[in-house]
Amino acid sequence: MYDEIRADLGEHFKEFPRRKAARWDLAVRTLLTEKSDTPGSPLSVGWLSKRTGFSIPYLSNILSGKIKDPPSEKLIKMAEAFGISFPELSTRAMSEYTGTFFKTGFAQRGFIDYSQHGFTIQSLSPPGTSSRDFFLGIMTIKPLQELKRWKFQTNSMIAIYVQQGMLEIIFGGKKHRLHANESAYFDGSIPHRFKNMDTFEAKIFLATRPPIH
Repeated sequence: MYDEIRADLGEHFKEFPRRKAARWDLAVRTLLTEKSDTPGSPLSVGWLSKRTGFSIPYLSNILSGKIKDPPSEKLIKMAEAFGISFPELSTRAMSEYTGTFFKTGFAQRGFIDYSQHGFTIQSLSPPGTSSRDFFLGIMTIKPLQELKRWKFQTNSMIAIYVQQGMLEIIFGGKKHRLHANESAYFDGSIPHRFKNMDTFEAKIFLATRPPIH
């Protein structure tokens, strides 16, 4: 079932792609301002050229964004010139990219109604770009509905928080019941099954790592 959800949400997020990109130009510009002893007057490109050994035209192309992905050895030299580590420079460059902070409004939330299976799912998180990301969504299950057995990929983890209703999780060969305001955390690669034990809709928050989509 996770594969089916991934495919359906993938179709939705084609309109809202997510990617990660480092803005080295903005990070270096910010550092030139921060490291200056004169407020409001950034250090010059010539200052950076002397400390790195790179030509002024080359550095100007980085600052203008014409060179978007400089070689790592050159970035390391620039970090050293500013007296910071390369990881700090990388973090600064990533934080400058607007896509690093992804706001999901109503239009960006994938909503899939699996009426044939008795549940709906709504994504609250953007598409994942690596195994470090996670999926967060809201699942509603029809009254007294038992879903078919699910299984996620190897080395996956799942967290569930029950906001409303009483959920039974058949995990492996054992049954576990979660009431409202209770949560569970388990290995998603072990077959499991959800059942709403109440006569009204169950609403749960579902988080997975790696992301479903």
